[in-house]
Amino acid sequence: MEVLGNKSEAERLLNEENIGRLAMSSENKPYIVPLCYVYGQGCIYIHSGKKGQKLEFISKNEQVCFQVDRVSGIKGSSSPCKYNINSRSVLLFGRAKEVACSEEKLMALNSLTKAFAGNKPVKSMAQESIDNVTVIKIHVDRMTVRIIGS
Repeated sequence: MEVLGNKSEAERLLNEENIGRLAMSSENKPYIVPLCYVYGQGCIYIHSGKKGQKLEFISKNEQVCFQVDRVSGIKGSSSPCKYNINSRSVLLFGRAKEVACSEEKLMALNSLTKAFAGNKPVKSMAQESIDNVTVIKIHVDRMTVRIIGS
């Protein structure tokens, strides 16, 4: 994986945040959608229903971009040209593919559930629920990190 910027800062942000934006393109038409994710093993995992625009786009073009950010404030100034946003962002470029391996799919779903349940106990997922969900893995080829301000 090619990394432009501080990889440890990028991975920290990816592990601390839980909403990202998936950008796709098909037949010269762009599509972007915010969604929940988990980061692990240098990949992004997301989930989806069995049908929908996101899956249609990915089936036609696996090349995607994924963006995560955190805005921590605005730095004001007496000059409008010197205003700035204190932020951190990571832009990932890679290939999105459906997870076919049942063990990896279950690992991703458990990670997503754990990430969003906080400290609450979570029941095991029923096989029917697992079968009705698509898990997408984004293999990251390139990562760009941007830090503005403090």
